[in-house]
Amino acid sequence: MLERLQAAGVSVVWRADCGGPRLWAAYNMGANELCLGAELGRRPQERATVLRHEVIHVVQDCLDGLETPTSLTLAEALRASGRFSSSQLNGFFLQYLRRQDNWRHVVATTAPLPLDSRQREMEAYALQVDPALVSRLLALHCPPKAL
Repeated sequence: MLERLQAAGVSVVWRADCGGPRLWAAYNMGANELCLGAELGRRPQERATVLRHEVIHVVQDCLDGLETPTSLTLAEALRASGRFSSSQLNGFFLQYLRRQDNWRHVVATTAPLPLDSRQREMEAYALQVDPALVSRLLALHCPPKAL
């Protein structure tokens, strides 16, 4: 997955930390950089889930173009297609969170964030457990850059 990110134009860097002691990874959409912290290297059980979480943020960035300083939530992109209502989309993401039994934690930790940031995080937390879907979203929305 890291190679696919790099092919799409995302820099992947390993650092001692990515902005704080409890922040194992972070995606900076302004710089198109995925930071992977040293602690993540020591946590193989969590590594794949954390990476998929950050890949969702990359996909959100790709939806608005990696070259722009902005991103779209998956819900915004799907709503714009005209095929899904807001309640259908909210139900979809909530279903994923409920399956993980982490929706209360996600709601509590994202509550202080602005609404668009909260939506981005909820989508990433929801989908981080679905490797096939995350991989498909990455392939669809973040194609390799032309050489």
